[in-house]
Amino acid sequence: MRRDRHGTSMGATLLAGAWLAVASLFSACSGGSSEKSGSPPRLVAAEARRDVVSGAARQTTTITVRFDRSFVLASDKLPLASYFELEVADPRAQQPQRALAKTAKVEGESNRTVTLTVDRLIPEGSKLKVAKKAFTKAATGDLEIAVASDISEIESILATTAFQFTDPKFFDDPIIAPVTDGDRDAAAMRKVLEQHFDARKAPDEMKKAALAAYDLIPAVTVPSPKARAALAGLTGTFAEAALQSLFSNDNCTGKPVALIAFQPPPELPDLLARATLARDGRRIISLNPKIEGERIEPLMSILAHEAVHCDIKGSRIEEVAATSFDTFLYIEMLSFFPDLSGTRTMLVRELNINALAMINSGARYPESVGILHSAGFATAVPGTTAPYPSFGDLVVSAYSRIPDADSPEEPVAHAYVVALAGRSNVAVKSAFDIRYLDELLGRSMDIRVLTAAIQALKLSPI
Repeated sequence: MRRDRHGTSMGATLLAGAWLAVASLFSACSGGSSEKSGSPPRLVAAEARRDVVSGAARQTTTITVRFDRSFVLASDKLPLASYFELEVADPRAQQPQRALAKTAKVEGESNRTVTLTVDRLIPEGSKLKVAKKAFTKAATGDLEIAVASDISEIESILATTAFQFTDPKFFDDPIIAPVTDGDRDAAAMRKVLEQHFDARKAPDEMKKAALAAYDLIPAVTVPSPKARAALAGLTGTFAEAALQSLFSNDNCTGKPVALIAFQPPPELPDLLARATLARDGRRIISLNPKIEGERIEPLMSILAHEAVHCDIKGSRIEEVAATSFDTFLYIEMLSFFPDLSGTRTMLVRELNINALAMINSGARYPESVGILHSAGFATAVPGTTAPYPSFGDLVVSAYSRIPDADSPEEPVAHAYVVALAGRSNVAVKSAFDIRYLDELLGRSMDIRVLTAAIQALKLSPI
């Protein structure tokens, strides 16, 4: 790993692309029982909810089926669940997939509600069928009703599909991007920054603010024009608070950063970046000279990460949070710069691996991104010998020498949480509460951005 502490619903059209051929999705169905009447009752509603246990989503569903009146089964010899069947919506299949219920139970005294359990996800657009012979022995045909669900078709696919890199050469040794004269030319890098915001389709006000930030960052503090451009590129992202922390007294040191430069990280020269403290207590961020030739987008991620580290106390949890933020930002940048993932440089290669792990993780929202293990997924980095079941496990393995203990809250990490919480309309909690952060990132990721990143990374389903 590169750094050291001191150192919604979408249409089926979004399924176009190489990752369409995901593993077939099935679902299940169920049945009901109660008091007798001459003709079958009428179906009023069928509401499907994905099961969530202790804050973690499961690949199972509970369906509440409501009838207009009480009923009695025509026969008590067959299991109640056998009368219920589901047609599961799946845009990949030519016709809906058939699914059956695992259990069925009549609820309450009115005998009008049946609860079904299903060992599959049941997305919006599915249909529930109940055999009429359940109520009238000689009847034929089915009662039918559309299922209302809390998960869409594309979400159900993403929640049950693990991805891997398609190119077998992906894990070959990365290249070191050459440093050009333009990388060290202030005017040229200002132009690169302007083009960056054009590609992001940013409003004029945002682009002007970013260019102003670039012009104001002191060259004595950040000698590299490319590093200044990467810092200014954080404007308009959830990580914009890094600028205020680094270039003002509003941080735990009470002083602006002393230096941000491409230089070997002290004591650990193989790291890609490291945050340390100068003798006067100000921060120094050292960026490995080997990544000076990288594009500004991956450099934005590494700077957003290092800005989190302010005090001198670190922990694995802090590194997981900081790496989560930098990877989330990189995934968002991939939606604007899809060619970025193919550069195969040192920093991009690592960010690509982390992005894959984050896409294959998420306890609460496995259809999105996350930190914790997704139910039903064997590993976060398929196609490798890495045994890590989640993004968080992958990061922790890289920081095994750092104490597994609590560390003080970091204001920049908190600011990132505030920005994302405002975007996703959730309460603000600690950035170092990993279960909370897992849910926050999952809710904050736009599914259009996620699908664009999957295509940019050229991922394929397992």
